[in-house]
Amino acid sequence: MRIIWSDEAIESVDNTADYIENNFGVGRSIEFYNELQEQVDLLARFPKRGPIEEYLTGGNYEFRSLAIGELSRLIYRIDGETIRILYLWNTRRNPITLQKMFKR
Repeated sequence: MRIIWSDEAIESVDNTADYIENNFGVGRSIEFYNELQEQVDLLARFPKRGPIEEYLTGGNYEFRSLAIGELSRLIYRIDGETIRILYLWNTRRNPITLQKMFKR
């Protein structure tokens, strides 16, 4: 399947990696990127491996999420043969924030 990253997803990944690097070092930031890449590679082969995101049900799209590390979820949706990666969400944030981001 083809994968398309939204600008928001790229920005949220970069912000997370910067935070990790500034607080835990370059090595941990590289580990984060490697884990992210591994998960996205698997996602391309198994698009429905991430569960339906419980905080984003009931809209026009079926949003799914994939755990990246202990505190992040990659939010995505499947459009035919395309996986649209929309955002990397920090699970320590209030879920209402996530709902507001995708309420359209």
